[in-house]
Amino acid sequence: MEAQQLNRMLTKAQILAFLGLDHKLKESKEQVMERLMKLIDEDATAWQRLLEMYPEELAVEPVEAQTLLQCTLLERRRWIEEGKLPVLTHRQFRKAGRTLDYPVHDRRVILAITQKDVAKWRGEHTTRTKQNRHAGSQKSAESRKEHQRLRKEQQDAWQALIMQWQSHGSAGLVATLELAYWTVWSSRWAKENQLKSRRATKYATRYLEQKNTWYQHKNKAMRLLAQTPYARLSFYRPPEPHKISLHLCKTHYEEKREGYYENIWEYLSLNTQEVKACLRCLYTKEKDYYSLYLLEIQTEAIPDLVFSFHMPYPLGQKHFPAPSTLPRVAHVEQEGVFRFGRTLYEVEKITHREKDVQTRFEEALSRLQAYYPAPGTGNGTNDTQQ
Repeated sequence: MEAQQLNRMLTKAQILAFLGLDHKLKESKEQVMERLMKLIDEDATAWQRLLEMYPEELAVEPVEAQTLLQCTLLERRRWIEEGKLPVLTHRQFRKAGRTLDYPVHDRRVILAITQKDVAKWRGEHTTRTKQNRHAGSQKSAESRKEHQRLRKEQQDAWQALIMQWQSHGSAGLVATLELAYWTVWSSRWAKENQLKSRRATKYATRYLEQKNTWYQHKNKAMRLLAQTPYARLSFYRPPEPHKISLHLCKTHYEEKREGYYENIWEYLSLNTQEVKACLRCLYTKEKDYYSLYLLEIQTEAIPDLVFSFHMPYPLGQKHFPAPSTLPRVAHVEQEGVFRFGRTLYEVEKITHREKDVQTRFEEALSRLQAYYPAPGTGNGTNDTQQ
């Protein structure tokens, strides 16, 4: 190690202590450093004793460690993780307003590592990488085989289901149940993409687009299914079905504040007429915004088979009858194997791949359209609310 580097790492007092000299010695640090370097040159054990006396002060920082070992940053980090390169302690530095840690190493340990050791470590890593790749390839092959088996089982189950439906009714009934079945999976993929868009960063926009596309498919299918003789359409109105938007003017806001109302909604409930009559307050009510059209697909031929779907009133009002003409339901139930209002289980992502559901849905939609007129003239471009 050069004198200049040692000079940065050790104080004058530390050098004097090592040399056994009085700390009040009237010499400059450069002169004391000359004494130290002379001792190191003349005494073969002096350097080791110095390292033992000041291991932390003379510790090797990351960049120097990479230079001494002739390795890359990734190699150094890997050897630390593998325990080949012990960390003496951690130091800190500030960057972008944050305090970050970095490791330093005992110089004796670093100097004891030879290039033969480094070559051995690299060889071990290369061998381990090849083994991991081989194991990964085997695992991937096994996974592909297992996925093919699961998809084959699902395909067989689907064919058995079709045969069961065919034994109970007409081709029109089968076409209706097919579309209902694949509409369930369309809705689940919509939910899945919605969830993925919330978690994603890079592809969030793509997932949102896919979610909207799936909801458009579902809503288009609901309009067609509602025309079949197996459809039962009803209406659900929650306890608070309307969406209310409110902005109080300065006068009414001060009145609300001085009256110690809990919030603007409590103030509105007790002063509705005044707020609605005020030209400066903004008050809007979207009726039945949170209400739902409920569509059930069921046949007496298979009484235990029921498909259930819902569509928000703002989307369905242009396609379905007025709520006053429909039976009411007290609450919305989503039970059974064909419950659609959830995301996908992991195994379902294998047995009902997105691209496969897309193909099956389009085929089922086309088959049912052959039996019934095309629903509405709307293209569903805004049918994304759920």
